[in-house]
Amino acid sequence: MDLGRWDFRQRPSGLFRRVLHLPDLVLRHGLGFLFGERLLLLTHVGRVSGVPRYTTLEVAEHDRLSGEFLVVSGTGPGADWYRNVRAHPAASITVGRRTWVPEQRFPSAAEAGLRFGRYERRHPRAARRLLALMGQSYDGSDSARERMMEQLPMVAFSDTGSTAAPSLT
Repeated sequence: MDLGRWDFRQRPSGLFRRVLHLPDLVLRHGLGFLFGERLLLLTHVGRVSGVPRYTTLEVAEHDRLSGEFLVVSGTGPGADWYRNVRAHPAASITVGRRTWVPEQRFPSAAEAGLRFGRYERRHPRAARRLLALMGQSYDGSDSARERMMEQLPMVAFSDTGSTAAPSLT
């Protein structure tokens, strides 16, 4: 599948939407170890429906000192999952074989710019492709990256010490 023709600024549909949801199924069935710490399964509650929702997100950074997993809303602040966690805290996070109820915070654009800069240095090709798919570009400067992160907000999820998430069903 040629990702170059897809535009992540719009909601995916059809077969491509199903392909994008395959990691959700893998993570929900206890096989998250296949992805290591690269992907995170976010369980959140619909802000209007109250129904549990599942979204797989790429981990931009795992800060081992603080235990935080940082993710970016690649489609901006209007993404459903982002709007849901702004309205109600995340119900649970699954990374690898672990699931827990997280604490969450919303880093400033300045902090997000620094963190995304580290992601770009660790994964330069992936960062270029993702930015292109999301319709984003910038000159590589710290100030431009910070301005870009105002459009692509970050969320930090940390482990509160709880090892089991409550059932939402």
